[in-house]
Amino acid sequence: MKIDTSRLSLEGKVALIVGGAGDLGHAMVNRLAEAGATVLLTSRKVENLEKVAAEINAKGGKAAAFSSHLGKSEEVKKMIEQVKAQYKKVDVLINSAGANPQMVPLEDLEEWAWDAVMNVNLKGTWLVSKEVCKMMKEQGTGGSIINMTSYLGFTTIDLLGAYSISKAAVAHMTKVMAAEWGKYNIRVNAIAPAWIHSRLADPFLGLPGVNEKQIAKTALGRFGEPDDVALAALYLASDASAFTTGSILNLDGGMLLGR
Repeated sequence: MKIDTSRLSLEGKVALIVGGAGDLGHAMVNRLAEAGATVLLTSRKVENLEKVAAEINAKGGKAAAFSSHLGKSEEVKKMIEQVKAQYKKVDVLINSAGANPQMVPLEDLEEWAWDAVMNVNLKGTWLVSKEVCKMMKEQGTGGSIINMTSYLGFTTIDLLGAYSISKAAVAHMTKVMAAEWGKYNIRVNAIAPAWIHSRLADPFLGLPGVNEKQIAKTALGRFGEPDDVALAALYLASDASAFTTGSILNLDGGMLLGR
C-alpha cells in the first residue's frame, strides 16, 4: 500500500523565508521548493540570497530574493509590498534569521550587541509576522507562520544569555500570535532546535571542552543537521499540520530531558 503524502505538498503555495541564506534557512528553502512552493527569500544581504535563489531556479524550482532590514518597520513594509505586487499572496512565513554577535556573560555584553540580538531575533520576527498576518487576513485563506526559537529559550547556558532571552521571548510570542490570529485561520508554531551543525552554532561548539560537554547532554548522542530542521518546517508549513497551532516543536536530541 502506497503512503499518501499529498498533505505534505506545497504545490501552488508561496513561502517567504526570512534569513534563507543561513545553513538552516538554506535547508528549509530547499525542502519547501522540493515540495512545490515558490520560495521568496529576504534578509539584509540580498547578494547571498540571490545565490540561493539561483540554485533553486537552476534545479527547476521557483525562487526570488528581496532585500530588507528586519529591524526597521519601513523596510519590512516595503519588502512586503513588493512581494504582494509580484506574487499576490503569502501562504507560509518562516522567521529563521538569527544573530548572536558576542559570546560573553551578560555583565560584559555591550549595548550594541544586545540591540543586535533583539532586533534580529525578536523585533524582526514580530515586524515581519504582523505584516504577513495582514496579507493572510486579506487573502481570506489563512496560512502558516513558523518562528525559530531554541532549546536555549527554555534553559540557560554560559556566554549566550542575550540569545537565550531573545529566544524565550520568541517562544511566548508564538503562543500569543497563535491565540490572537487563529480566528483568521492563521496557524503559528515554532521550532526549537538545540545544537545543529551550522555557521551560527559551530563557533560555540568549537570552544575548548564545549562539544564534548554538550553532546553528553543529548539522549541520542549526536547533534542535529540542518535538514532535521527543514523536515520539521515542511510539516508545519503543510496541511499535514492543519490542526497544529501554538506549539513549540523541540528538536533537541533529548537535551531538555535533563540528563
